[in-house]
Amino acid sequence: MLGERPLLIPFLALSAGLFLADYFTVLAPFSSVVAVLCCLLLSCFIRNRVVLDICIFLFFFVWGLHALSPWKSPSPTELDIQRHATGTPVIVEGIIRSRPVVTASANGDASSFILDAGCVIRDGCLLPTSGNLMVYIAEGDLALMRGDRVRLATRINIPHRLGLPGEFDYPRYLAFQGIAATGRVASLDDIVLIRGAAEDSPQRRIDLMARSLGDFIRASLPDEQISSIVTALLVGDQRRIPQQLSDAYTRAGVNHILSISGFHVGIIAYFIVLVSLFVATRFELLAIRFNLRRSMLLLALPAMVFYLFLTGGAPATARSVIMLAVFVLALYAERETDPVNALLISAMLLLAINPPTLFDISFQLSFLALWGIVITVPPVMDLFGPIRSNWQKTLFQFIVASCAASAVTAIPVLYVFNQASINGIISNFLIVPLLGYGAVLIGFCALVFVPLYAPVARLLLWVSGELVLLSNWLIVLFARLPLLRFYGISQLDMLAFLVFMSSVTFIRPPRLRMAICGFAASLAIMVHLASPFLLDGRLHITMLSVGQAESLLIRLPDNSTMLVDGGGYLYDTGRDFGERILGPALFKLGVRRIDRMVLTHSHPDHIGGLPFLARTFPVGEFWEAAPGGSGPLYDQLHSALISEQVPMRRLSDGDTFQLSGGVTIKVFSPPRSVVHSPGQGYDDMGLNEDSLVFRLSYGTVSCLFTADAGFPAEERMLSGGTNLSASVLKVGHHGSRFSTSEEFLGRVAPRLALISAGRGNSFGLPASETLELLRRRGIRIFRTDLDGSIELVSDGTVWSVTTPYLPE
Repeated sequence: MLGERPLLIPFLALSAGLFLADYFTVLAPFSSVVAVLCCLLLSCFIRNRVVLDICIFLFFFVWGLHALSPWKSPSPTELDIQRHATGTPVIVEGIIRSRPVVTASANGDASSFILDAGCVIRDGCLLPTSGNLMVYIAEGDLALMRGDRVRLATRINIPHRLGLPGEFDYPRYLAFQGIAATGRVASLDDIVLIRGAAEDSPQRRIDLMARSLGDFIRASLPDEQISSIVTALLVGDQRRIPQQLSDAYTRAGVNHILSISGFHVGIIAYFIVLVSLFVATRFELLAIRFNLRRSMLLLALPAMVFYLFLTGGAPATARSVIMLAVFVLALYAERETDPVNALLISAMLLLAINPPTLFDISFQLSFLALWGIVITVPPVMDLFGPIRSNWQKTLFQFIVASCAASAVTAIPVLYVFNQASINGIISNFLIVPLLGYGAVLIGFCALVFVPLYAPVARLLLWVSGELVLLSNWLIVLFARLPLLRFYGISQLDMLAFLVFMSSVTFIRPPRLRMAICGFAASLAIMVHLASPFLLDGRLHITMLSVGQAESLLIRLPDNSTMLVDGGGYLYDTGRDFGERILGPALFKLGVRRIDRMVLTHSHPDHIGGLPFLARTFPVGEFWEAAPGGSGPLYDQLHSALISEQVPMRRLSDGDTFQLSGGVTIKVFSPPRSVVHSPGQGYDDMGLNEDSLVFRLSYGTVSCLFTADAGFPAEERMLSGGTNLSASVLKVGHHGSRFSTSEEFLGRVAPRLALISAGRGNSFGLPASETLELLRRRGIRIFRTDLDGSIELVSDGTVWSVTTPYLPE
């Protein structure tokens, strides 16, 4: 087996080393790599294959432990830009290092690029600096190129995790791109070009060509729904696709067709070979002197490499080019081609060039999809025997490959995205011929005619656009079919899955293969049977770290759930907070149903995630403050609740509820007399003062939830003479200095204070005055900006607090 798969041991060893270096930050010095290399060279003189294999494994394993050092432990020079992250705006000057990317957003086009910072100007002083800065532009299509020197004003931020279960590790994602900090500017007017890049730079010429072709496509196809797809298929620019259309492609299970991968490159290379062969065979002299079939294969190599640079060099495209190049060279040399070996060669080369590629989800899914195809299609085709008709054989092979790719990637997709499309097999059957064989080939021919004769290019693009129009219509239909949602895939499930795939591919003895597959399946089943979210008869209060917003999950002793507020973005970002952040966190916590959904008030940082949750989770009952709410998010929430026929209740001062398990809820605000004005907006502080305030009691332990109530609401509650005492205080309005007065704090007399605030927020919350007041009274403080999500657990007599998801 090892003789047939010479790269298997190196690939497994390198991958294991990279994984340990990333997961445990175990980094080997370069000297250890040299030492193991010397052992490997010496082992070549020993006539023992086992010793050689061990040394090969150790060399690549240690290389993997060392290879991530530049990203996991960057030099102080690369992080120097971080010392300017003081929370105040500065002027940054540097050179654009990446091709600017344009993204379709709710407010129009937005842009981003990586800036290699050279200096920072603060208080009139020019300070030399270094490090890569990811710059986001809220509005506008940036016309600058790689190599341009620019100057811009921004507030530098150091990326960090929120501290939520199962959250996407954004700082790690940026670090693997060599990015030390981020910055944001409002518009293109805030960026000044200092000096343009060298005009004769090959890199600049390719970038200009890609932009020119993209502009030509958009000018020829004014409909954004069509031009954005054609641009993605031909030049790799997916970011302009409208979010709604992109979501439809994802739900239909054909989002992979938009990424320029092996399918696109293979079709184009094959087309180039066929055209070249057709032209060459017209010349008798060439046909006599050369083996045209072999010679024309080599023409595909420079075309594939050029196409790789033209489309931006994405990992999936690079993998495809490398693997296809291996096939082409093998065919040219008249050597047998093994698809598994070609896959291993392409993976090894990509990891050698850029080790963090192993953790790129695009690389992982494309690698797994091809892995599934190469180990499934041949045995299935052999099982059904020879098929005489070529078109029947091609059709059957296509169906098997589509089924294999969808099945193999289902578990990884569920692990990463928590949802997978079961429509892919059917939709691929129609969409791949339309877009892959039709729109891609016709559009590629159009690109060739752009510099030669534009009218022909426009005609071909129109034909390609009509195919895309038909494809979009079909995709919208397929997108209406239900998605497969599952949030319980764990790392052990992924390990079991990889063990299963490896045993099927590399283990020859049938009994041993079945034993390993059975062990992997048993491991996965045991993981799910041993659920950590079993009923334990205690009260769990989890303050979720949702940035400068608020959301609390309460699990009662009978295991019923109550969600108080749903976090959200302070400003409209065009993204769904519930789908991206809150929903996955709840699923990772084992929540499958929300028995009571509570909205304290309808400000966007409290209601943002609730519309998605109301559409996704079964909701038993909805509670809100008596005044109700207003705004687009509030309307979406109510529509979803009405659609799901969820009972709704408005609460006010004096309402009391006795819940199961001995839990009591008592409401203190808003007053019964309050009336919500129809015209109130999000900035009306009246919503804060009329937000829902209640106390939850369980045995001798109680928690007072004060939402965004400030001094006026506190004075109103104090004037009523009501007993407000509580063991735990959820501090009002994110720790604002306009809430939690000394008199109110004295009446509540808590021993523990919980504060929800975003790290480094521009409001300066929690306020120093509030923190000092809490400290003077000896109250223990937990805050999400420093501690991540905070979990309080009580049996009704004693309680404990843990912070299992630290933000760093």
